[in-house]
Amino acid sequence: MIAPVKPFAKDPGRDVTRDRPAPFDLAQFYYDQRFRIVDDAAALRKLIAAVNWSNDLASPQWAQWYSVALGFEPDLILELGRGYGNSTALFAQAASRLGRTKIVSLCLSGEWTSLVAARIARVVDPAWFGSVDARRTDILAADYAAILADHQRVLVLWDAHGFEIAELVLGEILPRLVDRPHLVLMHDISDNRYAGVSRSYQGLPLWKGSKWQQRTGAWNSRVNIGWMNSIQDQVIALADFSARNDVEIGSADHEYTQFFARDPAKTSEMHDVLGDEFFSVIGHWAFLSLSGRNGPFHFPAVSGRRPFSDRCDLVLEPARPLPTTLITDAKPWAYAATLAWCPAADVPSDAEHWIRCRVKVDGGLIGVSLLSPDEKVFVESKLVSPSAEAVDVLLPVADLTRHGRLVIHNWDEGESARVRIEDLSLVW
Repeated sequence: MIAPVKPFAKDPGRDVTRDRPAPFDLAQFYYDQRFRIVDDAAALRKLIAAVNWSNDLASPQWAQWYSVALGFEPDLILELGRGYGNSTALFAQAASRLGRTKIVSLCLSGEWTSLVAARIARVVDPAWFGSVDARRTDILAADYAAILADHQRVLVLWDAHGFEIAELVLGEILPRLVDRPHLVLMHDISDNRYAGVSRSYQGLPLWKGSKWQQRTGAWNSRVNIGWMNSIQDQVIALADFSARNDVEIGSADHEYTQFFARDPAKTSEMHDVLGDEFFSVIGHWAFLSLSGRNGPFHFPAVSGRRPFSDRCDLVLEPARPLPTTLITDAKPWAYAATLAWCPAADVPSDAEHWIRCRVKVDGGLIGVSLLSPDEKVFVESKLVSPSAEAVDVLLPVADLTRHGRLVIHNWDEGESARVRIEDLSLVW
């Protein structure tokens, strides 16, 4: 019999025999926190109703993540992707229980601030919001050294998708967490061993990535890699990271199903105590942690966040000496400046080039965007939130010979902003 081929068989990698058991047990958390879930059931129901977006997160998933937050007891919860704020609300409720947990929630969408927070405010004490720092910002541009800072125990919800986010999580955030207890939760990943997933393509085309899916509307096509069944690009990145580092990607469906199958009495108790409203062994989410694992580990580089070795100034038309200050009109998407640009010196054509705009914003949200050559659409656009210090905004430039103008503009809320541009340069 031929032995199965082991990935990277000629590269032994890290010594997994020195790994220690994971310092957490998600299924045990679920069982141990059952009475706290019952105690807080009325509050959770009010929050679920206030968010009013249960198609993103069902009640049993609320209870599962609530039990993880209570059991893991993080001092920081980093939320990558918020949407309407199901997870934000349940983590804030857990933080009110724990007493010392801070939540930093990063997302481009504005539903939390424009709709949901006001509805939640009607059913909670004002102090409930004290743990929540909900930022409307570009996840790829955040300062994770500052966010993670000296926090000792970190829970991450990775609920923003795409390869760029995957590269950020695996290449920047995870390396910063290696030396402290941490746990990463990942939504929208089902376990095909338990979730009733068919092997058949069922007459559907091959899944070709999330951008293809968004473009074609082929929402029923899914990808299966190992046990992971999903429509998210991150499963490819996860499978690659898992193979390179001999690290298993955890399955909530597997943990819950196996734990409760071993003890039917606990299963019956969970049904009795929580009912179908808050108990299920199916979660449709995955988890990852390097805690207890013996390194060294292999992490990807992160595009656009590496130090650039070269720069040159940009020639702007109309000419504008820097630093300069703009005031945006109090209208959604209003343009404050439209600038033609070109490098002030010759630059290597074979390098990856980025426009770097160092900017400080006060007031409302703004965008720094690059138009297509025909100037009909933005090919790159970055949201910039108000901040105490200037931040670097990076826009990749695909072709230095054909590009549109750079635009500084309001975002969608229609609030005027004061924009100080400290530097505009091309970097590579």
